[in-house]
Amino acid sequence: MFSAFWSLDAASPNKPAIVLAAFGTSTEAFDTYHHFEMQVKKRFPDHDIRWAFTSHKVRHKVAQEKGQKLNDLPTTLRDLKAAGYTQVAVQSLHIVPGEEWDKKIVQESRKIPGLKVALGKPLLDSKKDQDLVLQAVARTFPQDLKHTAVVLVGHGSPTPEGEKAYLDFDRLLRSHYQNVFLGTVEGKPSRQEIMEAVKKSGVATVVLMPFLFVAGEHVAKDILGDEPESWKSELLKQKAYRIDGITKGLGYQEGIVKIYLDHLAQALESL
Repeated sequence: MFSAFWSLDAASPNKPAIVLAAFGTSTEAFDTYHHFEMQVKKRFPDHDIRWAFTSHKVRHKVAQEKGQKLNDLPTTLRDLKAAGYTQVAVQSLHIVPGEEWDKKIVQESRKIPGLKVALGKPLLDSKKDQDLVLQAVARTFPQDLKHTAVVLVGHGSPTPEGEKAYLDFDRLLRSHYQNVFLGTVEGKPSRQEIMEAVKKSGVATVVLMPFLFVAGEHVAKDILGDEPESWKSELLKQKAYRIDGITKGLGYQEGIVKIYLDHLAQALESL
């Protein structure tokens, strides 16, 4: 599962290095990162690519269970500086400009003296991004949205900026499509709000779609799991819906990948 993403390629320190900064996962969904790295290599073949993982909990769990050391962003940046790099583009694979973006990427990227760092923005950074994300995810919607609801489920954010991005995207979805909603595991839009919206829609089928870069533990347990508190279980308590679940994260969607790569291109151009 954990391939050797972390070794330096034979790229020249004269070109900026690329760091892909993700929350992380300890599940088989880690393969999503490998898929994304292949797309980065295709578009930016002459740049060294490294990884950083912002979740301490995930890094600790992977070390304990897999014996694999995953670096945080400061460690990855220090390694690149030691290898002779002076410029780095850090591309966030987070969904919204929330707590992880601010504390683990923006602030941490400033801690390495002598290293010029440019940041690639999260997925829902601007109104333009939201429009592009809408176009990308809409390709996966079923044709019959009169009798089927699509519920995208994101992580959620404790910060006003992150929460606003989720709320704005939910409004955008509802303004363009009948019976398509965005909820979050932690925060707003809340599960209760979305459950009520689905109930009022009168649909017979609900498609649960992870609005997460990787379909990891949140999807297996909190969204599609059989636990009493999962989104699937809560929906079935409400009504005998037919529940369809999508088990791959956004990192496998071509349109979503392109948005991230465009953000990375902008960061590289700014160096």
